[in-house]
Amino acid sequence: MGHQQLYWSHPRKFGQGSRSCRVCSNRHGLIRKYGLNMCRQCFRQYAHDIGFVKMCRWWIFLAIFTESGGRAERR
Repeated sequence: MGHQQLYWSHPRKFGQGSRSCRVCSNRHGLIRKYGLNMCRQCFRQYAHDIGFVKMCRWWIFLAIFTESGGRAERR
């Protein structure tokens, strides 16, 4: 058996070697949550097109503050 027959011949059914980015086929920095299967670089590029909105922490505090009737309560 030569090198060409043995190279990458091990089956990749699970683990980091079995998954890649659906956009650029990169195997590093993969985001699998919600079935995205995108590397972090491609996610930053396409996040707005997908519908993700970057939330500011100040707006989250403001939403909790106004929802509680002006009392800053922790949930």
